[in-house]
Amino acid sequence: MEKIMKYSKLFTSLAVVGGLALASQAQADTYLSIGSNPVGNTAYQWAAGISDVVNKNVSGVQAAAEGTKGYVANVQLMLDGKVEAGFSNTKLAYEAHHAEGDYAGQKPGQIMGWMSIKPIIMHVIVMDNSDIKSISDLKGKRVGMGQPGGTSMLDADFLMRTNGLEPGKDFKDFRVKLPAMVNMLGDGQLDALIWNGSPPMPPVIKLKSQHKVRILDIPREISAKIRASSAAYTEGDLPANTYADQPKDVMSYRLGNVLLIKSDVPEEIVYQSTKAVMENLDFMATVHPAWKKVSKEGIINGFTIPLHPGALRYYREAGVPGIEEFAKSVGN
Repeated sequence: MEKIMKYSKLFTSLAVVGGLALASQAQADTYLSIGSNPVGNTAYQWAAGISDVVNKNVSGVQAAAEGTKGYVANVQLMLDGKVEAGFSNTKLAYEAHHAEGDYAGQKPGQIMGWMSIKPIIMHVIVMDNSDIKSISDLKGKRVGMGQPGGTSMLDADFLMRTNGLEPGKDFKDFRVKLPAMVNMLGDGQLDALIWNGSPPMPPVIKLKSQHKVRILDIPREISAKIRASSAAYTEGDLPANTYADQPKDVMSYRLGNVLLIKSDVPEEIVYQSTKAVMENLDFMATVHPAWKKVSKEGIINGFTIPLHPGALRYYREAGVPGIEEFAKSVGN
């Protein structure tokens, strides 16, 4: 009863903003909750859009976006049986599927691939009139690092340590959500913020509309060290004009941004949901511009774990390039 009440509340909220049909809710008998990010962030918008598409096109399913602490939390929520799907990155996806790293001791194979979305790109943002010109200049400064439970905080820590800066020792670190960091930077309470996300990120768009800010280059030698730590990290810059007043590419690095799903979600549900989303990419592009570049040609990019059988079935039918080679390589 508690879970039903929780989803009813979430779904009612989504109905207001997404135009979902309450009549179909009443008939739904399978829940598909999607862990995302704090409400208002990019992944939450994606999850809400997917939920809208699934509820309008797949009978017998009640989907809902779950606002969460972030990508690290999403994986744990899936393993704990509190959500059926969730956004994360390719590094955590590999570790969770194989029960390695922080997931050692878990049963392997519980987490499977569903869809690959636009890559995550690391952002380091300062005020335009700041004397901070490089990451090394953050020594002694006040730096927003992201909230506990999110991959941004972990990657921000890794980035700073790779630059020889220890959080709490060489600079003052603030562990808060992106919207809070944006406000704090604009109000002069932070000197910089660090976040890895799929651009363009709504809070950053808001920040740039209210203040003049700069996005710092991450030197190639630093990104090379980070990429050497895991194959999940790849070279990739922030393209020019991703944001207003950003005329040049910004040097950075990337992680695969993926949607994961529990292995015990019924195959037919995943098949129909995958089909619905892939046949409504035009709508998803109105939810967030990242979906303009989502296509069958890139829907499995970055995955190094098996796909859910329902997703694999649809991708085979749709003729996703390289699907058979991929399936063989990951043991599908």
